[in-house]
Amino acid sequence: MVNKLRIEQLMYVVEIARTGSISAAAERLHVSQPSISQGISSLEVELGIKLFIRSKVGALPTESGKSVIFKAQEILNKVEELQEIANTEYSLLKGRLSIAAIAGISTSILPKTLVSFKKKYPGIELEIIEEDSHIIRQLVNDGKTDIGLIGGEYNDSNLVCGKLFRTVAIACVGKHSIFAKREAISIKEVINHPVICSSEALKNILNKHGNPNYLIKSKNLEAAKHIIAQGIAIGFYTEMSLKVDPYVQTGDIIPLEISDETIAVDYSFIQLKTHRSTASQEFLKELKEQIILFQMI
Repeated sequence: MVNKLRIEQLMYVVEIARTGSISAAAERLHVSQPSISQGISSLEVELGIKLFIRSKVGALPTESGKSVIFKAQEILNKVEELQEIANTEYSLLKGRLSIAAIAGISTSILPKTLVSFKKKYPGIELEIIEEDSHIIRQLVNDGKTDIGLIGGEYNDSNLVCGKLFRTVAIACVGKHSIFAKREAISIKEVINHPVICSSEALKNILNKHGNPNYLIKSKNLEAAKHIIAQGIAIGFYTEMSLKVDPYVQTGDIIPLEISDETIAVDYSFIQLKTHRSTASQEFLKELKEQIILFQMI
């Protein structure tokens, strides 16, 4: 019978599962490595099962351990909820919130959302990760980030997925481009020139019209936009992300509508069903409010 189980032990279990090692978990939790090792060993004795397989490269959960980790996270979420309920003023919220977003969101709507959210909840430590949608989905599924902001919609029985907004893709050329005086451009015209495109869905559309010359595959938006501004290639971004883009505001990049096809782009948020804290829900509420304001620009 388990009679000495402690919240700290559950935190150790979840953090080891997230980081893949006892040493990394100890560093993140600001606890000594021997303390975590002793806490896990004690819990394994109390439960009568092996939670992790330890090796030189890290610690992997056993099949039984995976079930315990899942339940431990649920319990920690409930404890967090109880702690947050005790604070009648939202401004007293404390803790850490990790948000992973694709570039189109992190360079447009996210900055203003973060500023506004931080003013309301200064006690919450924010971590921002910029990645591709497929990596963000994995981070959320693994419990390594609290909220994922992705392109498209995603169905997973472990996740809550909600649509945020829809925008359209826009072609972008440099101010010295032969197309700079135009208001629109066709995809058939685009594929005859070097192209910068990071969206797999958009690449599939371009590929239907021919064999585009994809110039670079870099995730570095700054480098890509500099190349577009120099007139070396034609790029694609969403109408939403270009609203506050400095290259567009200075006239170095010219946005053009796509004349022969309307390319809709959806953005969504994802969360683990078992990992929805009050802080994360307040952040999503703030994000949705900022989206409404952003669309009015």
